Amino acid sequence: MSPRRRSLRRRFTVMLMAVSTTVLVLANLGFAVNDWINMRATIFDRLSAQANIIGANSASALLFNDSAAATRTLASLDSDAEIVAALLFDANGALFARYAGDEQALMLEQPPRERGEMHGYLYVNEPVQFDGDALGRVVLLFEPRQWEALQRERWSIVFVLFLFSVLVAIGLASLSQRVVTAPILQLARTARRITLTRNYKLRAECTTQDEIGDLAEDFNAMLDEIEAREQELQQSQAELEVKVNERTNELLEMTRQFEHQAFHDALTGLPNRMTFDRDLERSIAIAGRTGKQLAVMFLDLDRFKAINDTLGHAIGDRLLVQLAERLRGLLRATDTLARLGGDEFALLLVDCTPEVAAEVAGKLIVAINQPVEIDSYCLRVTTSIGISIFPDDTRDAGTLLKNADTAMYFSKDVGRNRFSFFAHDMNTRSERRLLLESKLRDALSDQGLQVYYQPKYDAGTQRIVGVEALVRWFDPDEGYIPPQEFIPLAEECGLIGEVDDWVTRRACEELMQLSAGQRPALSLAVNFSPAHFVHRGLRDRIESTLNSSGFPGELLEVEVTEAVVASEEAHLHEYLNQIRALGVRLAIDDFGIAYSSLSRLKQLPINTLKIDRSFIHDIGNDNDDEVIVRTIIDMAHNLNLKVVAEGVETPAQLEFVQRHGCDQVQGFLFSKPMPLQALRELLDAEASADVGSRAKR
Repeated sequence: MSPRRRSLRRRFTVMLMAVSTTVLVLANLGFAVNDWINMRATIFDRLSAQANIIGANSASALLFNDSAAATRTLASLDSDAEIVAALLFDANGALFARYAGDEQALMLEQPPRERGEMHGYLYVNEPVQFDGDALGRVVLLFEPRQWEALQRERWSIVFVLFLFSVLVAIGLASLSQRVVTAPILQLARTARRITLTRNYKLRAECTTQDEIGDLAEDFNAMLDEIEAREQELQQSQAELEVKVNERTNELLEMTRQFEHQAFHDALTGLPNRMTFDRDLERSIAIAGRTGKQLAVMFLDLDRFKAINDTLGHAIGDRLLVQLAERLRGLLRATDTLARLGGDEFALLLVDCTPEVAAEVAGKLIVAINQPVEIDSYCLRVTTSIGISIFPDDTRDAGTLLKNADTAMYFSKDVGRNRFSFFAHDMNTRSERRLLLESKLRDALSDQGLQVYYQPKYDAGTQRIVGVEALVRWFDPDEGYIPPQEFIPLAEECGLIGEVDDWVTRRACEELMQLSAGQRPALSLAVNFSPAHFVHRGLRDRIESTLNSSGFPGELLEVEVTEAVVASEEAHLHEYLNQIRALGVRLAIDDFGIAYSSLSRLKQLPINTLKIDRSFIHDIGNDNDDEVIVRTIIDMAHNLNLKVVAEGVETPAQLEFVQRHGCDQVQGFLFSKPMPLQALRELLDAEASADVGSRAKR
């Protein structure tokens, strides 16, 4: 208990004593005051009675002016020791007679009131009357010493009684506080024990049937509630601890996952660019101290974008996962294989010479060339690899990776499916790629491209029935830039869509000019990248072009690669039907080199097959190619499809496809691609020849 606190027992005792003492003081004080007042009033009443007697006896003396008789009457008061003096005044207020037991108490003036205290004496001032007339006044003086002594005696008795009462009150207060506070103190001790031991099973004893007993019962009921809450709390705490442990484990697992995701590729599980850069910096530091070499390889899958655009990203992702597992199985534990993004991989070979790097690169190329079975597809891809050596090429990590990237693009430029070591003159090629990309963007915005037209002829009449629009680029600085250089670049940098749209729009506008605003006489074929059929939007762009140019939709033929037709892209059939609803015809370009099936051709709204020029080229020299061409023509006709032979360059090739019923042909045997003006002249010449032929007949 704090020393500043007072116990309930002491406070209760003090309170009872204060109350008792106050009551006793007030009672005794009231008694004493009342006694004093009563005694004082008694004295005044006795004096008044005596004064009236003296006055009655002195009336005759006043009437006859007999002061001696009056004096004798006043002297009769000598027997009363408390009356110290008596004065008789006439009607005029003059002293008529007097008696003084104590000369000192004698006063000669008449008091102002009928009774009171003057000069330490009590007095009464009563009138003397006779037959209703005032003859004078009698004044009696009373000595209060005895009365005061009596009062002091009584006060002493009262004080003794007061002290005795206080002692009795103390005893009764002590007894009362024990009776009242004992149950409260017991309740307090129980509460203190519960606080110290936290044992909520303890209960207070109910020894009384009064409010304290009710308090004890309420206290026990509170303990019952606390005990129940304590049990619930313990149960909740146990459950919470289980959940906290579970959540902690989940957070730890999430932390591990986030850490893994931060440093690894989400698709393949390989390290990502951040991890590769960190390992490369660390390995360069170690190699710099030990004087050893290391190699960095940059791998890019050749034409992987075509697989994504035709078969969809789901197939492409599964292909990347399988190739990543295949590559990982060829490497040492100390090597780092990372996916940098898309179809780009980087490989760090520590303690590696150029000879070992070349050997590893060869193994990687062979491994990637192996077919990959995904669903019903047997996919084959190749890779182009660039290699940079530390410290021969550079001692900087960023430059080392950049050099490997440059060497990889060199491998693509010289034929793909190979590896190349970095050489400083390769930077010139890399810079040219960047320059061409910038120039191509400028050419698209500044109308720097041109459309050339390669005529398509009816195989029987050998008359022009249509044209294929081909894009050509004549740069002001470099002159003619071949399509095989800038078309792959446009595909890689994402500009191929803009190129296709521009060619379609320009070709439609120029053919409308060629027909002088009339309905064009020629059909128009335009090639479209497979990416259009994955990312959608092609139908809307074709419709916009037809509306703005006025070109008839039934004369436009959209050429797609065979890979698009072979794709399992969802809703492809519906998408192609939407394009066909514009009146546009659909043709499969380069047919025979991919993996489309007859059932697939039958399902899709295809109008035309274009036999790839590689099969036409060897007609007359390769019997297998002749069988393939003949089979394609028969199959297409059985499916009610028109057949076009590309790349016809010799009369023998023309005679073969004519003999087997090919519908249309195009190739250098008839005409090379030409600008619009040359096409106009060719059409005019053909028209003039027709007129001359009819004139001869």
